[in-house]
Parts: sequence; structure tokens; C-alpha cells
Amino acid sequence: MNMKQRLFTISVLLCTFLMAAAQTGADYLKASPRRADVTITFNVADEGKEYRVNWGMDAAWDWDFNVNRGVAHIGKGNFATGRVSFQPIDLVTDNGDGTYTLTERQQKKLKWRCNLIKLTGTNAVNLNCDHEALFYLVDENGNYPEENRQKITDYTGRTNYQGKPEEWYKLIKASVQFVQQQGLKVVSVSPFNEPDYVWQQATSETQAMADFLAIAKLLKNDEFFKDIRVCGGNTLNDDRALPWYNYLKNYLDEGNTHQLAGSFTNYATFFTRVKGDGKVATADELHNVGEAIVGVNYGMENGIWWGFDSKARGQFCLDSNEGVRLGYGENRDAWTCGAVYRNNKTGEVHGYLGSSERQAKTSTFAFVSQDRDVYFNGDGPTRRYVFEVPGGTGYQGGQINAERIFDITWGEDVPPSVVDGTYIILNPYSGKVLTSAGSSPVTTSNLYSSGTAQQWKVTPGKTSGDISYWFIDNVTTNKNSHLNLLNSNLNDEASAICWQGDGNGGHLLEEQWYVKYAQDGYYYIISRLSNKYLYCTNTTSGSEVRLKTGPSPRARSKQAYLWRFQPVDSKAETRAPEKPADLTIQEQTNAIQLSWTAPEDDDPLTYLVLRAEVPEQEGTPLEYNTIARGVSTPSFIDTTAETGKHYSYKVKAVDYAGNRSKDSEELATGIDAPIADKRQNKAINGQGYDLNGKPASGAIKSILIYPDRKILNK
Repeated sequence: MNMKQRLFTISVLLCTFLMAAAQTGADYLKASPRRADVTITFNVADEGKEYRVNWGMDAAWDWDFNVNRGVAHIGKGNFATGRVSFQPIDLVTDNGDGTYTLTERQQKKLKWRCNLIKLTGTNAVNLNCDHEALFYLVDENGNYPEENRQKITDYTGRTNYQGKPEEWYKLIKASVQFVQQQGLKVVSVSPFNEPDYVWQQATSETQAMADFLAIAKLLKNDEFFKDIRVCGGNTLNDDRALPWYNYLKNYLDEGNTHQLAGSFTNYATFFTRVKGDGKVATADELHNVGEAIVGVNYGMENGIWWGFDSKARGQFCLDSNEGVRLGYGENRDAWTCGAVYRNNKTGEVHGYLGSSERQAKTSTFAFVSQDRDVYFNGDGPTRRYVFEVPGGTGYQGGQINAERIFDITWGEDVPPSVVDGTYIILNPYSGKVLTSAGSSPVTTSNLYSSGTAQQWKVTPGKTSGDISYWFIDNVTTNKNSHLNLLNSNLNDEASAICWQGDGNGGHLLEEQWYVKYAQDGYYYIISRLSNKYLYCTNTTSGSEVRLKTGPSPRARSKQAYLWRFQPVDSKAETRAPEKPADLTIQEQTNAIQLSWTAPEDDDPLTYLVLRAEVPEQEGTPLEYNTIARGVSTPSFIDTTAETGKHYSYKVKAVDYAGNRSKDSEELATGIDAPIADKRQNKAINGQGYDLNGKPASGAIKSILIYPDRKILNK
């Protein structure tokens, strides 16, 4: 049946009972009356503004697990730079031909760090100082084991380098030459790290500034460095960033800071000043997505992650380089910020919130969608969503380094609800439900008639760092209750088990999961640690649950990665109900009433109501949006319809397990706007309407049903 046949004309009918019983749009439109300190407005369809950044991972903290986590969340090939550090311990050998040679332990350490950067897929690096090598006992591999950190007995670094700019210059040149031999390109060098904190690089900050300047002059006077930027030391306290930069800038190509102390204003002003001077603006030790959001807004070009933590940071890197920013807001007094981005490669829209790692104060942000109703991680439909960014009273004083990402969605297929409750979790590939066997691998199995091994409490988690995650805990008396990534395995085919967390009920990183809506009532469950997707093997040997890189959108095996959260007393089945029939539309004052015939089904049914604004240009595809979920009666009053606009409606049935029917027929209609037109009424199509779409009698206002979605009152 084509669209013309499905869309037909009806007249006004009185239906008092249905109107009294029907649920209305006001029941489903979410309001956020809470006061907010900052409001971020956005339009999902805006052109937006591009902010491209050279993202990188830091190998100064030379831990392969940290780098691999960054690769897992950002993706190999999406990095443009990285950071490696030279070690000021031993003096280098002057070969007499303009080249220098590092000692064996310096070479081992630097090679290891170069190999870590290669894991990200880039060949460009920023080189800076491993300041801890100045005063920790260093072994033959260039490491300073934890047990030796309190034994500050090796003063070789300080003796060899403190107050000796010429030796720093030789060390830097030797290090650059060695990194180049590893097949990497050095794009910038920074003699000191966190120079305002000094770190034994000099006897005082004043002396450190003088030594840094002397080193920078030597580098700038050497033709070898003509294509390598000289970068300012990344000040720990951003209040010291501009004093350092201004003192050195005649010999700098690049300004650099990060934020472990200092004001929001000075952090922002630093990047603005560096960009205004025509130099490169860098933050080569990012600790929080908030630093990145603010830095990007004020001109940061290079952003390198020190310790990598999860979804918000990884997705922000992708969105900033694959899409555009739609909105931004900041609270300088609280050192918090937020933004909205659209990824033009995937079409996804995300909201972000971030804070200072050590200085943030609790504050609230409101995201306001100006062009359409949306859902924030399934909460909606709404135009305004408020979230509180937690702060603290100082370093480790309640401050949790908070950052957050929200999936902002809309359209015909939206999340069925906010995920927060106790469920059975069904996988459509196996047709079975998630089942715990304690510390043994998690499986999917047929639904039991009793017991709690298949019941899961899924709740948004409040932890440190990225607070975007959910806890998924088995409802059991066994202490091994948290869904867990076995052995913190970052690779494909890692197993999922249940475990006891930290022993005190706290959830480890490997026991935190991102719940991302996929399609048709199903979700992806993604590990915070590895960014891998939970999937069901459903092999001949069983239905073990493992983790793997997410599926491509058209993958045949996509169902193996899908999970549905459904009531604990529902059936484990995937058969959809029949679609609603006999959709009709009636008028109310400034509203549109829908009614339909409920399909026969053993389950109690609810309904999704979908609406599309009919475009003026014929042939333009309709874009449906879900304006109500969980409608419990076969009728609905749309109180959000606007006078003078024209809409098309359809309805889906949803059974108790969450299976969705096909669409009902579609009907197009609109609340007619009064038109000051003195022309003679002419009936058309035998329906008693004039050419303006008004009733020929002029006695009543009518809801108009348009064949072929054609608008008559133009």
C-alpha cells in the first residue's frame, strides 16, 4: 500500500471517552526546572565550528597499558603526535662530528618510549625532559623502581646537569638524533618539564628560567634544529605559564602548559596569547577532558594525554577532529566547563562536561536543545537537561577529577528508557539471557524459572575520573557479583566473569561499563577499561560471553553484540507483536488526538508514538521523532503540536519484553492556523474544505488530513 493510499481525509468526530482516557504529550515531555549555573545552547542541525587538534599519547609515563588504553579508545591512526622524554642522568659522548651518543641505559629507556608511541600509529613526537631521572636511583635499563624512590642516593643527574646549559643542549641533540634513528620525527623539544616546580632541574625557579633561556638560545643557534620547534616547559601551575612564556618567547616557537594548579582565566589567557603571537599552543600533559575542552576553545593545537581514562576523552578526540562543535559553556569560578559536538563522520551528537583535576567546585550545567526535542542517555524527550558536576575542597579533598559524556539522540529509534534498575539481559543472537556462574566465565543460557543468577542490577556509577559509566551487578548473595573484564585484558576475546570488586563493595575499573543505545530497543555494553564490546559467542561449545572490537554497522554478526534490558518477570523471546491498526486522528483545542486498535497479544502492550513535521516541498523524506514512549492506552493526545504546522504520525506496539512491532499506517494532519482571507469559499475534493484548507462552512476549526502529505493552505 503506497503513501497516497495510506493517507486519507477524515472529518471532525467527538470521542469524549477516548479524550478523557488518553495520555498526553505533557506526560512525556521531560522538564528540567532545576536551576543551572551555566547554560549551553545548541542546535543539532547547525553547521557548527571546526576545532582540529593534534592528539597524542604520553610515553613519559612509560607504561604500555596506559598507551594501549588510549589506542583502544581513540583508535590507532587517529593520533598526530606523542610525547617521549630524554633522561638527564649520564653525560653524553661527543663524537666530534656534530653528533652525540647516549649511554646504554639512556638508549634503552628512550627506545622503549619510542616503541610505545609507535603503537599509536604516528611517527611524530614532542621531546621533553624526564625530570625524575635527576634525583631518583636509576637502574641499568633507565628505570627507577618504586622501591628506590625513597632512596635519593643517586645525585648523578644533578651533578652532571644542574646549572650546565651546554650539557643540556648536548643531551637534547643526542636524544633527537637517537629518536630519529628509531624512525620517528621530532617536531618539538622542551628542555625542562614542569619548570615552575623546578624538580631539581635548577636550584631555584629563577635559576631554572635563566638556564632554560640559555639552552633555548643554543638550540636556536644550531642549524640542526631549524625544522624543530623549541617549546616552553609545560608549567604545572598555569598561573606561571605566561611569566615563563613571556621570559622565553623570543627563543620559543611553541607555548606549553597544563593544569594541576592555577586559575581558569590564566589557563585560557595563555592559549589566547600564544596564538595571538603566531606561535603553536600546546598542552602536552592533559589530565582531564575539561582541560581539553577549555584549551580547544582558546586555541590549543596539540593535546597529549598523560594518564588515559576512558570514554569521554576518547570520544572527544574523535568528535573534535571528525566533526564540529555546536555549543560551549564554562564556569570559571568553579573551574568546570562543557560542550556539545556533532561527529560528522558518524552523525552522532555528544555532550561533554569536565573539571579541573584538583580545583573544581560543584556546579550545574544545563544543555538546551533549541531546534528539537532530544534524549540524553535515554532521558527525554526534552529541550533542557541539567547535570551537576561534582567538585571538592582541594587536592584529594572530595575532588574526583570528574568528566562526563552524554549520548544525545532523537528520531524514530530512541532508547526505550533510562537504564537504571534490575533486569534480565537478553542477547538476540543466542536468544538467551546473561547468566552468572560467579568467578567462572559469564554465559548466556535459557531463562530459569527461579533464582537470581540471571538478574542484574544496572545502575549509573559514581566513581573517580570519568563518571559516564554503569555498574552491572548480579543479584546474588555470592560476593562475586560485579560483571568484570577478566585480568584487565585489553585484547579481543577477553572473557567476562563476575568478581567482588575491591573487596569492600567498590567497583574496579574493569567492573564499569558504558551502556550505549544501538537499535530497536537493544544496547551495546562497552568496557571502561578496554573499550571492547560485550558479545555472545554462541558456538557449538556454548554461549560464553567475551569482549571484542565493536561491530561495523552492517556486520552480519551484529546481533551478537546487542543486549536488551527487560523486566525480570518478562519472557526471553524476540517475537514482535503485531502492529497497531485503524489509526485515526481527531481534534482537540490546540492539540491532536490519536487513537488506534490494539493488536491481540499475550503480553500487556505499550506504544511508541512517532511524529514527523511534513516538509513544504513535496517528495522530501519525513524525519520521524519519538514524542512518547510507554503509552499504556491505545490513544494519545499530542499537546506539543504547534498551530500552523502539519505533521505525520504513526505508532508502534511494544510488548513486555521490549519487542517492537512494525509501524502502523501513517496519517498526516495539522492544526489549521487562522487565515485572513476574504475570498469566496470553494469546496474541493467533495470534502467541504476551501482552497485554503478551511472548512467551507467556516463554522468550525478543523484538523486537516492531507493526501500525499500535500499542504493545502499555502
